[in-house]
Amino acid sequence: MNNNHKTDEMFQENTLICKQKQKRKRKFRIQETVDSLTQLKEGCNDITIDKSLSRDDSNENVKIPKKLSKRQLKKQKALQVAIQKKESSRINIMQKALSYVHRWKHSKNEWKFEKLKQIWLINNLLDENSISETFFPIVLEYFKDCRGKALEILLQKAVEMIKKAEKEEDEEHKCKIMKSIAYKRARQLLQTLPTDK
Repeated sequence: MNNNHKTDEMFQENTLICKQKQKRKRKFRIQETVDSLTQLKEGCNDITIDKSLSRDDSNENVKIPKKLSKRQLKKQKALQVAIQKKESSRINIMQKALSYVHRWKHSKNEWKFEKLKQIWLINNLLDENSISETFFPIVLEYFKDCRGKALEILLQKAVEMIKKAEKEEDEEHKCKIMKSIAYKRARQLLQTLPTDK
């Protein structure tokens, strides 16, 4: 009875080890594929064909890029599809978060607190590409009365941006930071948020 128990334990342990190895191999293969796709993408950007070459020039040491193989074309297409999916997902999340804030402002009876939307707004508050100038005042108003960890994170982000400009020694770069929308938003955020500590 005791021997059977030890055998079962060893079998389970071996099975677990095999599964872990397979998982590592799969992870490695995925990483290899991603790396090769990025290399392929970079390689495709470098390929240019000079049509002005004549037949006489082709005998010299001129490299003419080869056509991509079917496998490379397939990988490139898969990479493009993945990039498009990621971008459409980002845009979808952005639209949902902005409609969340719009609902908060204009129809509070339909509005319901959603932590994930608030986290997205916190993370993208200083980004002009995510939150447009038309929505920024509404988002500022939304965070005006925030408390707790959200307030801490917002203050930290704003102070970080201001300090980044202050620490910059190169005057030209410092002016560039101070003229940026992110810097201006950080200042507005610090003026809006309650700081009664």
